[in-house]
This record gives sequence, C-alpha cells and structure tokens, in this order.
Amino acid sequence: MMNRTSAPPRGPRNSSSSTRGSGRVGGGGGITKRRAGPIRVDKDGDLDMDTTTGANGRKGGKGAIGGSIPTGPRGHGRGGARNTGRGGGRLDVTRNPQAILRGMGSQSQQANVLVTLWIKGLKGSKAASNSDQGLSSLVSFLERKATALDSKSKRSIRVKKSHKKGDIVVISVAPEDVASIMKLDGFAFAGSTIGVQDSEPSKTSEKAESEEARLTREKIQGILAARYDPNLKLLNLSALGQDEQLKQMGMFEDNTLVSKLFPVLMVICDKLFTTPQAKKDAIVSVTLTDNSLADLSNVTSLASTFPDLKNLDLSRNQFADLESLKLWRWKFRHLENLVLSGNPIETLVPDYATDIVRWFPELQQLSGVQVRSVAQVHADLEAIKSPFPIASPSFRDVAQVGENFIRQFFGAYDNDRNALLTNFYDAESSFSLSVNMSAVRDRNHSLPVPPWAAYNKFNRNLVKYTHLSTRLSRKSTGSQEIQAIWNDLPKTIHPEIATRPELYLVECQPLPGLPDPSGQSAAGVDGLLIDVHGEFEENIPNFEGKALRSFSRYFILGPGGPNGPPIRVLSDMLALRAWSPLAQTTAVQGPQPVPVLPNVPQVPIIDASLTPEQQQKICAEKLSAETGMNLQYSAMCLAETGWNLEQAYIAFQANKANLPAEAYQKP
Repeated sequence: MMNRTSAPPRGPRNSSSSTRGSGRVGGGGGITKRRAGPIRVDKDGDLDMDTTTGANGRKGGKGAIGGSIPTGPRGHGRGGARNTGRGGGRLDVTRNPQAILRGMGSQSQQANVLVTLWIKGLKGSKAASNSDQGLSSLVSFLERKATALDSKSKRSIRVKKSHKKGDIVVISVAPEDVASIMKLDGFAFAGSTIGVQDSEPSKTSEKAESEEARLTREKIQGILAARYDPNLKLLNLSALGQDEQLKQMGMFEDNTLVSKLFPVLMVICDKLFTTPQAKKDAIVSVTLTDNSLADLSNVTSLASTFPDLKNLDLSRNQFADLESLKLWRWKFRHLENLVLSGNPIETLVPDYATDIVRWFPELQQLSGVQVRSVAQVHADLEAIKSPFPIASPSFRDVAQVGENFIRQFFGAYDNDRNALLTNFYDAESSFSLSVNMSAVRDRNHSLPVPPWAAYNKFNRNLVKYTHLSTRLSRKSTGSQEIQAIWNDLPKTIHPEIATRPELYLVECQPLPGLPDPSGQSAAGVDGLLIDVHGEFEENIPNFEGKALRSFSRYFILGPGGPNGPPIRVLSDMLALRAWSPLAQTTAVQGPQPVPVLPNVPQVPIIDASLTPEQQQKICAEKLSAETGMNLQYSAMCLAETGWNLEQAYIAFQANKANLPAEAYQKP
C-alpha cells in the first residue's frame, strides 16, 4: 500500500517531452486516478510508477508489447506516441507477424528430414561374400523392390544414406518412402530373409533375458544336444511327448505350450549355428517318428529351419491324406529319402507316391522303395531348367566374314581399342552398354561380384532408365563418341577364343535389308547378325579373387562406305551381368542349317601352252561373266588376289557395295 505522507512524484521518470502529457485528464497536472487496466509492477514487486503507461494500461510508443489494440486515432500533439524519445529505438515485433511465420516455415521446409530404418539378414546372405560385404547389393535390392511395389507412383525410391553397424544395415530414406521399404520385411534376398524395422533392434528385440528364460533355454539346448548324433548328422526329434525332461519342464500341461514347443526348438536350433552353411553341414537327417502328428501345422517350421535336409523320417504318425502333408509341398528341395511307413495314408491313398515324388524333385527313396535313380534326378532337374529342347548354336557365316571378325575383335578390344575402332567402326556405327544387376546365377558357381561403379554412368538398361533423355544420351554414335566411352571403360582380358572355345557361345546368321552405304540399292544390302556370350576378367586392385564378369555382345555387320573400312559395325550392344558359367546342357541335335556360301565359279581349264597374258584374260572374262563387272575391274580384282579366281570372287562379294557404277559399265 502507498504511504499517503510521502510526497507525490512531480513528473514521470525518464520520460521525454513527447510523453509528459499522456497521463493527465484535460489540461490539469498532478496524479490522476488510475483507469481500469492491468496493474504493472517492477521486478521487485513494487508498483510501477512509470507514467509512460497510459490510461488504458499500455505504454506509449510503437515499441510497446502486450497493450490493447487502440480504438481511435492517436493524437498528434504533445500527448501523441511519437518516437522522438528513448523508446523510439525499440523493435516492433508486432509488425507483419505473417512475414515472420513465413520465414520460419521456409526454414523448416529447407530442413533435410530423413527417416532411419534398420535392416537385418545381410550377414547370412550370399551377397555377404562380396567385396563390400553385400551392402551395395542390398541397397540396390531395396530400391528396386520398393519401387516395384509402389507401381502407382512414377517416382523411383532411393536410399539416401547407408552404412553397416555390426550385422545390421542402417539406411536413411525420405519420409514418404518409409511405407514402401517397410513392405519388404520378410522378403528373400540372396538366399536369406531380411527384416526391416523402424526402431533400432538393440533397443527393441535384444532385451535383457530373464533368469527363468535363460534356464529354460539352457535346458532345451541340453535336450537337443542329447538327441543329436554327430556321426550320422542326425537330429532325433521322435516321441517328444514321452521325453521326461520336457515333462518336468511342464511343456505338456497346457495345449498352448504344446503348440509352441516345436517352434521354440527350431528357434534355439537356428541360433546354435552362425551361418546357413554350418547348419547345412551339421544336420543332414531329422526323424519325427511317434509324435502322433495328424498334420504338419505344429512342425511346419522345420522346413524353414533346415531347408537342405537329405533324409526325413515321418513314420508311425497319423497322416491320413495328402492334404495333411501339403504344408511341405515344394519344400526340402534336396530331400533324397522320405519315410512315411506306419501312417494311414498308405492304405487310404494307395497312389500317394505319385504326388509325393512330384513335390520333392530330388527324392530317390520313398519308404524304402526307389522312386528315382540318380540319373533320373539329374535329367528331371535339367528338364525343369530347360522345359523346351535347346538346339545347337547356329553359325551361318558368309565367306568367313563373321568368323574372321570374331577372331580379331576380342583380342583387339583387350589390347588396342583405338585400332579396332579404325578397322571396323565409322561415323554411322552405334554403341550402347547395359548392366543387369539382377541376373539369375547358379548358386553352385557364384563368385563375389566386382563393383559396377565404372559402368554405372554409361548404363543404358531400358528397364531401369525410362526417361527418354537418359536413353538418348547413353547411346553413342560415331567412332569418336565410342572412343571416348571405351577409353573410360576398365581394361579387360578375354579368353583366347581359339584355345578356349568352350568359354564362348557364338551364333551368326545373315541379315538382309541393311542400308546401302553407296546408295545404289534401294532394297538394301546383306549383312550379318552375330551374338556372342562369354566372360572376361578385369584387374581390380584390392579385390579378392578373380574379378570375372559374364557378357553378351550383339553385332550387326555390313559393308563399309566408300571411304571407310570394308566391313563395318553398324550396331554394337554390350550387356554385362554377374559372372556365371555358360550352361553346359546337352543340346538337342536338330537338322543343321546349310551354310549360305557364294556360288564360287569353277576355275576354267586353261591350256598350258597359252602365254600368262592370255591365261589372265581368260580368268578375267570368267570373273566378268560371273559378277557383271567389266574386264578392267575384273582384272584389277584378280590382280589384288594373286590371280586366284576363287579368292577374287569372295573379295567381290565382300566389297561389291563399295564398287562405283563404272565398274559395271562395259564398252
């Protein structure tokens, strides 16, 4: 409360002349009654006597904050709120607040917000043996599959960042791509099942194991160890309901525990092995006899835990029909011996063996009866791989043009690419390169995949790159453009085709209707289409083992232009993929096509008494009659081939498109 005996203040403190009249009513002086409004106190809790506070409870000046909105025009006299005093330098934070909010919004939009996901399962995949431990292959797989799942959206899903953290791969993606990536949880990648989580596994799944759970796990491990025969590589899971240790653990007191018992056994079995190969080598046979199984619903996890089993015993159970066994149909792809004796299915479905043999492609013994021989298994597997007969490679050459080209090409490509361009390419030649990173490989012949970085910027894979501008920019036309790309591509080492022909598959066939470089034939000229499949090696520093790649190369050969090479490459398409050996299948020998060879004229019988000039004239007349050339050009052609009529005719066939019109003009 204010003390009435104290002298009232005679004027406002620290006020300027522009605010001295703001606290008076009319023109009188002194202290006026405070109008209704908020009572201001200073930081010590005392009443704020600053007379810059107006009657409506707000301070004068434009810098005032928190005052009420004025209801009328301000005065322009002494009592006006002019910024001529000390308050004139205050920041006006209330002016245009929308601009401030817009500025804050623009900053938040510029922030690069990414969502982190955790991927499990890379360690157990085949890609883990790659030079980068499979990281790039996994990232490419995630991008490709997620984009395919989100087919309605035309944009490609990309992983912005990725790195390994122990056995976990940590990736960062845009928020709108999270849902598509999460759909890949449980997908198969390179022989392993991957898991996708939106929270760090160490914080969610690796919780501290309770003492009771640890004891239970150790007891089950002891039971499994007692049931494992290392000599036979046999895991004996028969008569589990009669196992005394499981009874003491109370596993059969509740039906819920009974249904969970086998999956728990499989989980613990799986954790005992560090790699799929170790598990495959340790467990070859499993027996499930005397378990009163009417179907496979409780034991279906055996197929995913031990997919490479060779022997499986299901005897003395309650399987009554094929439906009770369907959960394992097409599982156990390498199962060789299956025992079903002592089950009702033997009497209720007498012909059950027909379907069982079809379900397991490598099955040889069914309940002690041979159903396939080893040779039949191999034949059936080859039939599955190649359901249609494969004919032998077709090589229909013309005057050995294709053969000579292939013999020269790969050696020159390895050693002197510039000379190769000069000899076979011109301004109309085209070249393109495609990388197939998802090509299927034989799992028995897989090697670490060398990195594709050197090829990515030239990759014209039409499935991956759909934009027209990208497709056009990655097709090179003319020897100069091709030379620039070839100089940037890694050096290669192709096997010598003369000494290692088994590493190549070459096909050749005539191709009519190619553009005539001389412009004489509107119908076009004949050429060759050559397909070559094989492999080559690269010298990559710090790469473990041989850096092998498989390739397919497609050439279109035609006659050269007037000032170019005699044989030119019109089109050269190179397709690369991860290395895999050529399929060594027994081809069906069909009727072999008759090679298309030129009708070489028969060498005329020349009288030995004739002079050399007369003999040459007879050969020139014969060549002129066969080719239509005049005697002058026929003689020139014979002279270039040593007056060998057969070689002269072959040379004419290879170069007839380059001959001028005067070669056919006869006097």
